[in-house]
Amino acid sequence: MHSLLFLKCMLSGFLLAAPIGPVNLICLKRTLSEGRLSGLAAGLGAALADALFAYIAAAGLHVFTDFILRHVSLLRWVGGLLIIYLGYRTFQSAAPCREEVRPSPHSLLRLAGKVFVLTLTNPFTIFAFLAVFSTLGIAGRITSLTATVLAALAVFTGSALWWLTLTGLAACFRNRITDKVIVKINRLSGVLIVLLGIVSILEL
Repeated sequence: MHSLLFLKCMLSGFLLAAPIGPVNLICLKRTLSEGRLSGLAAGLGAALADALFAYIAAAGLHVFTDFILRHVSLLRWVGGLLIIYLGYRTFQSAAPCREEVRPSPHSLLRLAGKVFVLTLTNPFTIFAFLAVFSTLGIAGRITSLTATVLAALAVFTGSALWWLTLTGLAACFRNRITDKVIVKINRLSGVLIVLLGIVSILEL
């Protein structure tokens, strides 16, 4: 029973991480410009936030969902402005670093923390998990603290698997394209991230 629950929750984490959005663009940009470790750090920050949302959804913690519903506008403003800022920084730092410089643990943790906060400012992620859990018949199987923690861990695993896949594919192309192309990709990513931030605010 727990094995089936884990697989379903892992699938949920993978599917909800896959749609193209700010985090995917940031992850691609970091991988192409700085290497796979930086891209993976960004992705794992998002995976950790997804796991937290999954835990809240699985536990049925209405106090958190009610808080989110009451502060949707504030969260969207904060998230939108943060996305715009990250898009601007992405555009400004478009030049790639071809040297194999291993980023410091501190810089990786800081990057993961930024993306973690960015992901948390999307208030509808938790409702996406509620919908997916209901569709896959997961909600009725989570009846204990152990199952709740297992669900969150499985979502993290599935989300992390997506980021491993994405950064792996991006890293394969990193050494096959020119610096000029990477700069163009990074600048385009920056513009798209800014636009996504603006759309997030305008949807209020």
